[in-house]
Amino acid sequence: MFGKFANYVKEKEYFHSKQKILLAISGGVDSMVLLHFMEKLAEKKQFFIGVAHINHKIREESDGEFQSIARHCQQHNIPFFGKEWLAENKEKNMEARARKFRYDFFAEIMAMEDYSILLTAHHRDDQAETIIMKLTRGSSFSNFVGIREKQSFKNGQLIRPLLIFSKEELESYAEEKQLMFFEDSTNQTNLYMRNRIRHQVIPVLKKENVQFLQHVSQFSEQIQLADDLIESVIKPKYNQWVQKQEHGWSIDLGKLKKERDSFQTFFMNTLLQETIIKRNVEIKQVQLHQLLKVINQSTPQLKVELESGWVFIKEYDIGYLLKKSISNQQESFRLNLLENLYLSENEWLGLETSNHPLTIPNEVSDWQQFSCCITSDTALPLIVRHRKNGDRVALKQGLTKKLNRLFIDRKTPNLVRNQTWIILSAEQEIIWVPKFANSYLSIPTETDKIHYRLLYRTKE
Repeated sequence: MFGKFANYVKEKEYFHSKQKILLAISGGVDSMVLLHFMEKLAEKKQFFIGVAHINHKIREESDGEFQSIARHCQQHNIPFFGKEWLAENKEKNMEARARKFRYDFFAEIMAMEDYSILLTAHHRDDQAETIIMKLTRGSSFSNFVGIREKQSFKNGQLIRPLLIFSKEELESYAEEKQLMFFEDSTNQTNLYMRNRIRHQVIPVLKKENVQFLQHVSQFSEQIQLADDLIESVIKPKYNQWVQKQEHGWSIDLGKLKKERDSFQTFFMNTLLQETIIKRNVEIKQVQLHQLLKVINQSTPQLKVELESGWVFIKEYDIGYLLKKSISNQQESFRLNLLENLYLSENEWLGLETSNHPLTIPNEVSDWQQFSCCITSDTALPLIVRHRKNGDRVALKQGLTKKLNRLFIDRKTPNLVRNQTWIILSAEQEIIWVPKFANSYLSIPTETDKIHYRLLYRTKE
């Protein structure tokens, strides 16, 4: 088995001389075989290994196991990094919390001690369990790859070189070589879904076909190849059509709607994976299907509520993936002569006179500018706010138009409407809607020798 392992990692070019490799060692049979393999390989390949071990403090035996692994490392001159998990209420969501604690610790050691590779001892049985769990719970296509053999991890690589072996093979090897290892009693309970699959499902499938684990491994490889192919098609257009916004992302739905259903499905799946799923937001397949339905409906403006306060908003041919609170922004400001203010991180407004221009702040000097001259008879201070129901703008003498109607005529998305600023006189008359409309009330008369000028700058 060692020969097979050595040839495999050589073929894959996983390790190079003088590299520092950190081994995640639990003390179970699989991780202790990994440690044994890497000790033998390090002697020949002249790279350096270290051991990281977490004492989860769940079982009475864990303290003794911690000490045994530390002692083994000391006897073999292997750097040992150990830590205890001292969290309270470990029963609640224990598996996920313990995993996060472990990998945070591994990342910390890699950064502090300059390890470029992390090895874990996942094997073919783990792969089968993971894929069956994902099939049972429901997951995205890319997740059916299961446990990836190699992936980026922090500033290095996470590699799982034992995925070519079954649990049975590792146990037989450990027994033959009389390796030290420890049995975790919690693995025998059926309280956890993974354990139930391990004890009640996998054995039945192995009996049905002795090559079951090999077939699962091949399935995982095929999914990964298919996922790589899909990504090569999706990613170029994703980079063109998705733009990062201050509080989320915008998507060019006009172009997306022209694509076939299969492309749309994988595009939206990529969008969710690259954005909010990375922020630990759970998305179900039914929600993905709902998003696809909304995108292709003729209704110009629709909204889909997602998890954790996120919302998808369709505004004509633009989609927005935002935190819900962002779509209902409500603020107001007052602006006097020769003053300026920031309306948001990307918007600046100032009021100058024709003979006293404002000094433009350096940070907004290259932002796009819009301006509006207004009569010096305009009552100050100006009021700056977002739209309200019933707002009307005087386009000509005797002709006013509802602001909402103006937006509708221009097919302005609701999100843009809600974020557009309305500038009013102190007498509550709309004088300017930047980028949309000027009120005739704001136009200076020919006799005005001095007039005011509003400057609106935005970082597009």
